[in-house]
Amino acid sequence: MTARVARVRGGFGLTIVAVLLAASCRAPESADSGLPTWEVRFSHVLSTGSEFHLMAERFRDLMLERTDGRFRVAIYPSGQLGGERVAFEQIQVGAVHMAITGTPVLSAWVPETQIFDLPFLFETRDHGLAVMNGRMGDWWRGLLLERTGVRSLGFLDYGFRHVYNRRRPVEAPGDLAHLKLRVLQNATYLAAYSALGVQATPMNYGEVYSALQQGVIDGGEANAVGLVSSRLHEVAKFYSFTSITYNPITLLVNEPFYQALPRDIRETVDRSAADALAYQSEVARRMEADALEQMRANGVEVSRPELTPFGPAVRPRIRDELAERLPDGEALIARLEAEAERTRRGGRP
Repeated sequence: MTARVARVRGGFGLTIVAVLLAASCRAPESADSGLPTWEVRFSHVLSTGSEFHLMAERFRDLMLERTDGRFRVAIYPSGQLGGERVAFEQIQVGAVHMAITGTPVLSAWVPETQIFDLPFLFETRDHGLAVMNGRMGDWWRGLLLERTGVRSLGFLDYGFRHVYNRRRPVEAPGDLAHLKLRVLQNATYLAAYSALGVQATPMNYGEVYSALQQGVIDGGEANAVGLVSSRLHEVAKFYSFTSITYNPITLLVNEPFYQALPRDIRETVDRSAADALAYQSEVARRMEADALEQMRANGVEVSRPELTPFGPAVRPRIRDELAERLPDGEALIARLEAEAERTRRGGRP
Protein backbone atom coordinates (compact mmCIF):
# COMPACT_ATOMS: atom_id res chain seq x y z
CA MET A 1 0.00 0.00 0.00
CA THR A 2 1.31 3.48 -0.87
CA ALA A 3 0.91 6.15 1.79
CA ARG A 4 -0.65 9.36 0.55
CA VAL A 5 1.25 12.45 1.65
CA ALA A 6 -0.36 15.19 -0.43
CA ARG A 7 -2.57 17.77 1.30
CA VAL A 8 -1.51 16.61 4.77
CA ARG A 9 -0.78 19.00 7.59
CA GLY A 10 0.79 16.56 9.99
CA GLY A 11 4.42 17.18 9.09
CA PHE A 12 7.43 15.03 8.30
CA GLY A 13 7.32 13.01 11.52
CA LEU A 14 3.72 11.93 10.96
CA THR A 15 4.55 10.94 7.40
CA ILE A 16 7.42 8.68 8.55
CA VAL A 17 5.15 7.03 11.13
CA ALA A 18 2.50 6.57 8.45
CA VAL A 19 4.90 4.85 6.07
CA LEU A 20 5.95 2.39 8.77
CA LEU A 21 2.41 1.69 9.91
CA ALA A 22 1.09 1.39 6.38
CA ALA A 23 3.73 -1.21 5.64
CA SER A 24 2.81 -3.11 8.80
CA CYS A 25 -0.77 -3.42 7.55
CA ARG A 26 0.44 -5.92 4.96
CA ALA A 27 0.47 -8.76 7.44
CA PRO A 28 2.07 -12.09 6.53
CA GLU A 29 0.06 -14.77 4.89
CA SER A 30 -2.14 -16.88 7.12
CA ALA A 31 -0.31 -20.02 8.19
CA ASP A 32 -3.48 -22.03 7.74
CA SER A 33 -4.72 -20.85 4.35
CA GLY A 34 -1.71 -19.20 2.71
CA LEU A 35 -3.96 -16.20 1.98
CA PRO A 36 -3.07 -12.61 2.91
CA THR A 37 -4.40 -11.03 6.09
CA TRP A 38 -4.88 -7.37 7.07
CA GLU A 39 -4.40 -5.66 10.44
CA VAL A 40 -6.58 -2.53 10.40
CA ARG A 41 -6.56 0.44 12.80
CA PHE A 42 -9.97 2.00 13.43
CA SER A 43 -10.16 5.27 15.42
CA HIS A 44 -13.02 7.21 16.99
CA VAL A 45 -13.33 9.82 19.74
CA LEU A 46 -16.22 8.51 21.85
CA SER A 47 -16.19 6.01 24.71
CA THR A 48 -16.64 2.26 24.57
CA GLY A 49 -20.23 2.78 25.71
CA SER A 50 -21.14 4.90 22.71
CA GLU A 51 -23.04 3.98 19.56
CA PHE A 52 -19.84 4.81 17.63
CA HIS A 53 -18.05 1.99 19.41
CA LEU A 54 -20.92 -0.45 19.03
CA MET A 55 -20.97 0.25 15.30
CA ALA A 56 -17.20 -0.21 15.08
CA GLU A 57 -17.48 -3.53 16.92
CA ARG A 58 -20.24 -4.69 14.58
CA PHE A 59 -18.10 -3.81 11.55
CA ARG A 60 -15.10 -5.60 13.10
CA ASP A 61 -17.11 -8.73 13.82
CA LEU A 62 -18.75 -8.84 10.39
CA MET A 63 -15.40 -8.47 8.63
CA LEU A 64 -13.81 -11.15 10.80
CA GLU A 65 -16.66 -13.54 10.06
CA ARG A 66 -16.99 -12.77 6.35
CA THR A 67 -13.25 -13.04 5.64
CA ASP A 68 -12.63 -16.12 7.80
CA GLY A 69 -10.48 -14.11 10.16
CA ARG A 70 -8.28 -12.50 7.51
CA PHE A 71 -9.46 -8.87 7.99
CA ARG A 72 -8.72 -7.98 11.61
CA VAL A 73 -9.86 -4.63 12.98
CA ALA A 74 -8.31 -3.12 16.11
CA ILE A 75 -10.54 -0.35 17.51
CA TYR A 76 -9.05 2.67 19.30
CA PRO A 77 -11.87 4.55 21.12
CA SER A 78 -11.92 7.72 23.22
CA GLY A 79 -9.48 9.60 21.00
CA GLN A 80 -6.58 7.30 21.91
CA LEU A 81 -4.98 8.06 18.54
CA GLY A 82 -5.90 11.76 18.67
CA GLY A 83 -8.94 13.95 18.20
CA GLU A 84 -10.91 14.04 14.99
CA ARG A 85 -8.58 16.48 13.23
CA VAL A 86 -5.49 14.48 14.12
CA ALA A 87 -7.21 11.23 13.21
CA PHE A 88 -8.11 12.63 9.80
CA GLU A 89 -4.52 13.67 9.15
CA GLN A 90 -3.46 10.16 10.16
CA ILE A 91 -6.01 8.51 7.91
CA GLN A 92 -4.80 10.61 4.96
CA VAL A 93 -1.30 9.21 5.27
CA GLY A 94 -2.34 5.70 6.28
CA ALA A 95 -1.28 5.78 9.93
CA VAL A 96 -4.95 5.03 10.66
CA HIS A 97 -6.91 2.99 8.14
CA MET A 98 -10.47 3.77 9.23
CA ALA A 99 -12.16 6.36 11.42
CA ILE A 100 -15.50 7.85 12.42
CA THR A 101 -15.50 11.63 12.00
CA GLY A 102 -18.02 14.45 12.04
CA THR A 103 -18.30 16.39 8.79
CA PRO A 104 -17.98 19.79 10.54
CA VAL A 105 -14.34 18.94 11.26
CA LEU A 106 -13.76 18.08 7.60
CA SER A 107 -14.68 21.59 6.46
CA ALA A 108 -11.03 22.47 7.11
CA TRP A 109 -10.20 20.35 4.05
CA VAL A 110 -13.45 20.69 2.10
CA PRO A 111 -14.96 24.13 2.90
CA GLU A 112 -18.14 23.32 0.97
CA THR A 113 -18.95 20.88 3.78
CA GLN A 114 -20.18 23.86 5.80
CA ILE A 115 -23.45 23.99 3.86
CA PHE A 116 -24.59 21.01 5.94
CA ASP A 117 -23.89 23.02 9.11
CA LEU A 118 -26.44 25.76 8.43
CA PRO A 119 -28.62 26.18 11.52
CA PHE A 120 -32.15 24.80 11.42
CA LEU A 121 -31.63 23.25 7.99
CA PHE A 122 -33.43 19.96 8.72
CA GLU A 123 -36.68 19.36 10.60
CA THR A 124 -35.95 15.92 12.05
CA ARG A 125 -33.04 13.50 12.27
CA ASP A 126 -34.78 11.27 9.71
CA HIS A 127 -34.96 14.26 7.37
CA GLY A 128 -31.25 15.01 7.76
CA LEU A 129 -30.18 11.39 7.33
CA ALA A 130 -32.31 11.02 4.19
CA VAL A 131 -30.66 14.06 2.59
CA MET A 132 -27.16 12.87 3.51
CA ASN A 133 -27.90 9.42 2.08
CA GLY A 134 -29.13 10.98 -1.16
CA ARG A 135 -27.67 13.00 -4.00
CA MET A 136 -26.16 15.75 -1.86
CA GLY A 137 -24.38 13.23 0.32
CA ASP A 138 -23.05 11.42 -2.76
CA TRP A 139 -21.82 14.74 -4.18
CA TRP A 140 -19.99 15.51 -0.94
CA ARG A 141 -18.43 12.06 -0.71
CA GLY A 142 -17.02 12.47 -4.21
CA LEU A 143 -15.62 15.88 -3.30
CA LEU A 144 -13.98 14.54 -0.16
CA LEU A 145 -12.34 11.69 -2.06
CA GLU A 146 -11.06 13.99 -4.80
CA ARG A 147 -9.66 16.59 -2.39
CA THR A 148 -8.19 14.40 0.36
CA GLY A 149 -7.76 10.80 -0.77
CA VAL A 150 -10.15 9.61 1.93
CA ARG A 151 -13.30 7.64 1.09
CA SER A 152 -16.59 7.98 2.94
CA LEU A 153 -18.39 4.64 3.26
CA GLY A 154 -21.62 6.25 4.46
CA PHE A 155 -23.24 8.25 7.26
CA LEU A 156 -24.08 7.43 10.84
CA ASP A 157 -27.39 8.40 12.44
CA TYR A 158 -26.19 10.92 15.03
CA GLY A 159 -28.93 13.52 14.75
CA PHE A 160 -28.83 17.05 16.15
CA ARG A 161 -26.40 18.63 18.56
CA HIS A 162 -28.32 20.09 21.51
CA VAL A 163 -27.08 22.53 24.15
CA TYR A 164 -26.10 21.33 27.62
CA ASN A 165 -24.75 23.54 30.39
CA ARG A 166 -24.20 24.01 34.10
CA ARG A 167 -26.10 27.27 34.59
CA ARG A 168 -29.69 27.25 33.33
CA PRO A 169 -32.24 25.67 30.99
CA VAL A 170 -32.41 27.13 27.51
CA GLU A 171 -36.05 27.98 26.80
CA ALA A 172 -35.60 30.98 24.47
CA PRO A 173 -32.79 32.45 22.32
CA GLY A 174 -31.93 34.94 25.06
CA ASP A 175 -31.09 32.13 27.48
CA LEU A 176 -28.00 31.38 25.39
CA ALA A 177 -26.55 34.85 25.90
CA HIS A 178 -23.16 34.91 27.61
CA LEU A 179 -22.93 31.14 28.04
CA LYS A 180 -19.40 29.92 27.37
CA LEU A 181 -19.98 26.77 25.34
CA ARG A 182 -17.57 24.31 23.79
CA VAL A 183 -18.44 24.41 20.09
CA LEU A 184 -16.90 22.42 17.26
CA GLN A 185 -13.99 24.21 15.60
CA ASN A 186 -15.92 25.01 12.44
CA ALA A 187 -16.51 28.49 11.04
CA THR A 188 -20.26 28.07 10.56
CA TYR A 189 -20.81 26.52 14.00
CA LEU A 190 -18.80 29.27 15.68
CA ALA A 191 -20.65 31.99 13.75
CA ALA A 192 -24.09 30.50 14.48
CA TYR A 193 -23.57 30.21 18.20
CA SER A 194 -21.87 33.60 18.40
CA ALA A 195 -24.90 35.13 16.63
CA LEU A 196 -27.04 33.77 19.46
CA GLY A 197 -24.87 35.50 22.06
CA VAL A 198 -22.81 32.46 23.03
CA GLN A 199 -19.12 32.75 23.88
CA ALA A 200 -18.25 29.97 21.44
CA THR A 201 -15.09 28.14 22.48
CA PRO A 202 -13.37 25.46 20.37
CA MET A 203 -11.88 22.63 22.44
CA ASN A 204 -10.81 19.02 21.94
CA TYR A 205 -13.58 16.68 23.01
CA GLY A 206 -11.34 14.87 25.48
CA GLU A 207 -10.83 18.10 27.46
CA VAL A 208 -14.51 18.95 27.89
CA TYR A 209 -15.24 16.99 31.10
CA SER A 210 -12.42 18.56 33.11
CA ALA A 211 -13.18 22.01 31.64
CA LEU A 212 -16.76 21.71 32.88
CA GLN A 213 -15.61 20.51 36.29
CA GLN A 214 -13.24 23.44 36.65
CA GLY A 215 -15.69 26.03 35.33
CA VAL A 216 -13.53 26.86 32.31
CA ILE A 217 -16.67 26.45 30.17
CA ASP A 218 -20.37 26.46 31.02
CA GLY A 219 -21.33 23.68 28.62
CA GLY A 220 -21.37 22.64 25.01
CA GLU A 221 -23.49 20.93 22.37
CA ALA A 222 -23.91 17.20 21.74
CA ASN A 223 -26.55 14.57 21.23
CA ALA A 224 -27.99 12.80 24.26
CA VAL A 225 -26.05 9.57 23.76
CA GLY A 226 -22.73 11.38 23.41
CA LEU A 227 -23.43 13.40 26.55
CA VAL A 228 -24.10 10.34 28.69
CA SER A 229 -21.49 8.02 27.19
CA SER A 230 -18.86 10.68 27.93
CA ARG A 231 -20.32 11.19 31.44
CA LEU A 232 -20.86 14.90 30.84
CA HIS A 233 -24.27 14.64 32.50
CA GLU A 234 -22.39 14.28 35.78
CA VAL A 235 -21.22 17.90 35.60
CA ALA A 236 -23.78 19.61 33.33
CA LYS A 237 -27.28 19.52 34.77
CA PHE A 238 -29.28 21.25 32.02
CA TYR A 239 -29.97 19.70 28.61
CA SER A 240 -32.16 21.49 26.07
CA PHE A 241 -33.37 20.17 22.70
CA THR A 242 -32.26 23.25 20.79
CA SER A 243 -31.71 21.42 17.45
CA ILE A 244 -29.56 24.30 16.18
CA THR A 245 -27.28 22.13 14.08
CA TYR A 246 -27.69 18.72 12.49
CA ASN A 247 -24.39 16.84 12.68
CA PRO A 248 -23.56 14.42 9.85
CA ILE A 249 -21.08 11.77 10.99
CA THR A 250 -19.26 9.65 8.44
CA LEU A 251 -17.35 6.36 8.33
CA LEU A 252 -14.01 6.88 6.56
CA VAL A 253 -11.34 4.68 5.01
CA ASN A 254 -7.94 5.52 3.54
CA GLU A 255 -8.37 5.29 -0.24
CA PRO A 256 -4.97 3.80 -1.19
CA PHE A 257 -5.50 1.08 1.44
CA TYR A 258 -9.04 0.47 0.20
CA GLN A 259 -8.00 0.26 -3.46
CA ALA A 260 -5.13 -2.10 -2.62
CA LEU A 261 -7.58 -4.65 -1.22
CA PRO A 262 -8.65 -7.50 -3.52
CA ARG A 263 -11.99 -6.85 -5.15
CA ASP A 264 -13.86 -9.39 -3.04
CA ILE A 265 -12.49 -7.87 0.17
CA ARG A 266 -13.45 -4.36 -0.97
CA GLU A 267 -16.98 -5.57 -1.65
CA THR A 268 -17.07 -7.17 1.79
CA VAL A 269 -15.92 -3.88 3.36
CA ASP A 270 -18.74 -2.04 1.56
CA ARG A 271 -21.37 -4.58 2.59
CA SER A 272 -20.19 -4.79 6.19
CA ALA A 273 -20.03 -1.00 6.47
CA ALA A 274 -23.62 -0.71 5.20
CA ASP A 275 -24.80 -3.38 7.65
CA ALA A 276 -22.93 -1.77 10.56
CA LEU A 277 -24.38 1.66 9.72
CA ALA A 278 -27.91 0.25 9.65
CA TYR A 279 -27.24 -1.41 13.02
CA GLN A 280 -25.92 1.87 14.43
CA SER A 281 -29.10 3.69 13.46
CA GLU A 282 -31.26 1.13 15.27
CA VAL A 283 -29.05 1.20 18.35
CA ALA A 284 -28.78 4.99 18.44
CA ARG A 285 -32.54 5.48 18.68
CA ARG A 286 -32.79 3.06 21.61
CA MET A 287 -29.74 4.55 23.28
CA GLU A 288 -31.18 8.08 23.10
CA ALA A 289 -34.21 7.02 25.13
CA ASP A 290 -31.96 5.26 27.65
CA ALA A 291 -29.66 8.30 27.81
CA LEU A 292 -32.55 10.62 28.66
CA GLU A 293 -33.61 8.28 31.45
CA GLN A 294 -30.07 8.27 32.83
CA MET A 295 -29.92 12.07 32.65
CA ARG A 296 -33.12 12.48 34.66
CA ALA A 297 -31.99 9.84 37.17
CA ASN A 298 -28.83 11.90 37.68
CA GLY A 299 -30.69 15.14 38.26
CA VAL A 300 -30.40 16.65 34.78
CA GLU A 301 -33.25 18.98 33.83
CA VAL A 302 -34.29 18.14 30.26
CA SER A 303 -36.25 20.81 28.37
CA ARG A 304 -37.81 21.05 24.92
CA PRO A 305 -38.03 24.74 24.00
CA GLU A 306 -40.33 26.09 21.31
CA LEU A 307 -37.92 26.46 18.38
CA THR A 308 -39.87 28.95 16.27
CA PRO A 309 -38.05 32.05 17.68
CA PHE A 310 -34.58 30.51 17.27
CA GLY A 311 -34.42 30.22 13.48
CA PRO A 312 -35.03 33.89 12.59
CA ALA A 313 -32.54 34.93 15.26
CA VAL A 314 -29.66 33.17 13.53
CA ARG A 315 -30.37 31.49 10.20
CA PRO A 316 -30.66 34.44 7.72
CA ARG A 317 -27.43 36.05 8.90
CA ILE A 318 -25.41 32.82 8.88
CA ARG A 319 -26.80 31.79 5.50
CA ASP A 320 -25.77 35.11 3.93
CA GLU A 321 -22.31 35.00 5.49
CA LEU A 322 -21.72 31.44 4.28
CA ALA A 323 -22.97 32.21 0.78
CA GLU A 324 -20.40 35.00 0.55
CA ARG A 325 -17.59 32.96 2.06
CA LEU A 326 -17.85 29.91 -0.21
CA PRO A 327 -17.13 29.86 -3.96
CA ASP A 328 -20.54 29.61 -5.65
CA GLY A 329 -21.94 29.60 -2.13
CA GLU A 330 -25.40 30.88 -3.04
CA ALA A 331 -25.86 28.22 -5.70
CA LEU A 332 -24.63 25.43 -3.41
CA ILE A 333 -26.91 26.47 -0.57
CA ALA A 334 -29.89 26.83 -2.89
CA ARG A 335 -29.22 23.35 -4.26
CA LEU A 336 -29.10 21.87 -0.77
CA GLU A 337 -32.24 23.72 0.30
CA ALA A 338 -34.08 22.40 -2.75
CA GLU A 339 -33.01 18.82 -1.92
CA ALA A 340 -34.03 19.31 1.71
CA GLU A 341 -37.45 20.58 0.66
CA ARG A 342 -37.98 17.74 -1.84
CA THR A 343 -37.03 15.19 0.80
CA ARG A 344 -39.22 16.85 3.42
CA ARG A 345 -42.20 16.52 1.10
CA GLY A 346 -41.54 12.81 0.72
CA GLY A 347 -39.67 12.91 -2.60
CA ARG A 348 -36.58 10.85 -3.28
CA PRO A 349 -33.44 12.53 -1.89
